[in-house]
Amino acid sequence: MAEGDTIHRTARRLNAALGGERVLEVAVPNPRSPLRRQSARLGELRGSRLASVEARGKHLLLHFEPGLALHCHLGMNGSWRVVEPGGEPSRPERSAWVILTTEHARAAQFGGTHLALRTAGELRADPRLSRLGPDLLAPGFQPAAGAGALRKGTPGQALGEALLDQRLVAGVGNVYKSEGCFAASLNPWRSLSELTDADLERLFDALRDMMQAGVTDKRRPRLVYRRAGGPCAWCGTRIRSRGQGDANRVTYWCPRCQP
Repeated sequence: MAEGDTIHRTARRLNAALGGERVLEVAVPNPRSPLRRQSARLGELRGSRLASVEARGKHLLLHFEPGLALHCHLGMNGSWRVVEPGGEPSRPERSAWVILTTEHARAAQFGGTHLALRTAGELRADPRLSRLGPDLLAPGFQPAAGAGALRKGTPGQALGEALLDQRLVAGVGNVYKSEGCFAASLNPWRSLSELTDADLERLFDALRDMMQAGVTDKRRPRLVYRRAGGPCAWCGTRIRSRGQGDANRVTYWCPRCQP
């Protein structure tokens, strides 16, 4: 699943290519696109200006003047592709859920778990957005805020499971869950009640730095993630993995470095 750094990076790319531009054409070529049910409202996008593109955790919001927005969640396999003037699309656009064309660029979304055109009021009322915890990549995010957010979870919940609960903190996925706990030397199987605020602040300090690097240069750590059975880069102990939580998302950790 796309994690917060991917969504923020996509928002930057769309802002750079289409921000401030008027939409000349809107196309929904894929018959399976959720926007097929909103064909009447889609016409309102033609001639509107893309005011901004916003990332909230794993959600992407394209805000258009005078008040409509595309709400996207890319899930495991969704993506946005931008084609500059004279360029060729990197995949067949007939499979796109939506294509936005401006004077200087064209952007297409492929797949995802959610795509809908909403008013500002509908966005405010959407529980998927209103219940989100603090975004680690939001301006001004402080590790103490992340620690305080996790304290709102169930005290007996395992740290790794809590990090994936977007109602507590937004943007962390399976890669950063494992890598962040490793960087902070915290066992992802320990319960929240066993951890101090200093532990959690150290974790969010590491997570914020990692995810910011992911936004700017696509660099993600790979010290434990998908390295089960291999040696730990710090101590040489065999990396372990096991499904965690109701969704059974695989967690990776070093049993020696993360006691």
